[in-house]
Amino acid sequence: MNLISYSLLTIVLFLGLKKLLEPFKHPLFNPLLWSIVLLIALFAGSPLQFSSYQQATHWLIWLLEPAVVALAVPLFNQIQHIKSQLWPVVICCFFGSLLAISSGVSIALLFTHDKALVLSILPKSVTSPIAMEITEQTGGIAPLVAGIVIVVGIIGTVISSSLFKLFKIDNAQAQGLAMGTGAHAIGTAAAINQGEQQGAFSSVALVLCGIFTALLAPFFSWLINIL
Repeated sequence: MNLISYSLLTIVLFLGLKKLLEPFKHPLFNPLLWSIVLLIALFAGSPLQFSSYQQATHWLIWLLEPAVVALAVPLFNQIQHIKSQLWPVVICCFFGSLLAISSGVSIALLFTHDKALVLSILPKSVTSPIAMEITEQTGGIAPLVAGIVIVVGIIGTVISSSLFKLFKIDNAQAQGLAMGTGAHAIGTAAAINQGEQQGAFSSVALVLCGIFTALLAPFFSWLINIL
């Protein structure tokens, strides 16, 4: 396959699955999740080379950055609600970021003392462009963190509705904050589909948690390196 074919395969596969799975409302029927599963199966069962696919679809990764910026649209539509609760939102996002980093690093240290691996898990709960930049600055493995971020986002999106029901969290703003904090851009995309308030507050959490994680990362990086 040539470079254009790989790009078309990715786009057609995702859009096709999005259309096919649209009637199913359960988070498990996430088109991104099943696109990944099918692509893994394709490369495992055929002579197609992943290195060629990665080179061909690099421009799609570049689109992640403007896609994150575009999340400002639902944020702007709910700006009055956000301004009225700005400080509680900021505080929640700060402690959410702190918990996300500390829990991920602590669990990783229970299983490995490979510092590069632990540093790659550090920014697991922020969107890929921010996480990869943080990882490059702290000494982690950028391709690894990209995969970890996707897995975390999908898991967070899949289990979010069940957790909201379990803990009786029915406030749209709280749901949005939780999804943006724990599942970054993937969770925010799902939150937008649930409602405008969920999408707006998830967008805020996505941005704030990215900032807080970038600020906290050097401290945790220093702590990991002296252990």
